[in-house]
Amino acid sequence: MTEIRPIKLEEADAFLELLCGTFTLDLERARGIFYTEPLFDLKRKWALFEGGEMIAILTTTPLHFGWGDAYGIAGVATKKDRRGEGHATRLLERVHKESAKMGETGALLFAKETQLYEKNGFEPIDRVIRAPLIAADPGEPGPGLENEKIREIYDQWAAGHPDRLRRDEQRWRYWLWHYRICSPYQSGYLCAEPGVLRESIFDSHASALPIHGGSEWFGTTHMTDQLDIPLAAQPRVELFFMGKDIPGIPQMFMTDQF
Repeated sequence: MTEIRPIKLEEADAFLELLCGTFTLDLERARGIFYTEPLFDLKRKWALFEGGEMIAILTTTPLHFGWGDAYGIAGVATKKDRRGEGHATRLLERVHKESAKMGETGALLFAKETQLYEKNGFEPIDRVIRAPLIAADPGEPGPGLENEKIREIYDQWAAGHPDRLRRDEQRWRYWLWHYRICSPYQSGYLCAEPGVLRESIFDSHASALPIHGGSEWFGTTHMTDQLDIPLAAQPRVELFFMGKDIPGIPQMFMTDQF
């Protein structure tokens, strides 16, 4: 007998073990993150069971855009000895139907390979790229922006187009859960981690960004073009951004990667 449903708390460890085994993650390290991250929600951790055995899994994440609600998909995994039997397809189909009932009409995911998802009605709508940035001397580090100011700038930016991701309270908690330092730039900011820029909002073209040399941009091609990010070399494609029943091209930063 096949059953598809959100998992129960007592099934969470088995879910995590299947996830870590598939993606070669350290189980103990992942356990500390799995249960504590702000988007943790058992109702969004789906599994396909066969004869009571957990065979395939995935996690969904709520996403809010100006045009309406959608959901992100991550961690699609099937037991190694049960792959190729269509379990992931059945799980994806069921989750899409149930999500639509809750008003989440579209789905998004990041994928290294597209074939499985194209079979399930997804299409590549963008690419995630990584490329070295043209950097200018950032000078002496000044004080970082306060979180309230970052939120004000982001929310104003997000309200400017219906394809832009809105951050609700839960998503802002998730954003802040990852330690981030944002430095002011023009009337916006640069949100840089060591060696990587994943989020930035600024007004006008810049031939170089005040960031440490050797830093890379990590974002979608659409956002790269929208912000006119100054790249020092041809980007390399890291992931395909895929969607199902999604209007337009989502505008979001990789700080919100699900």
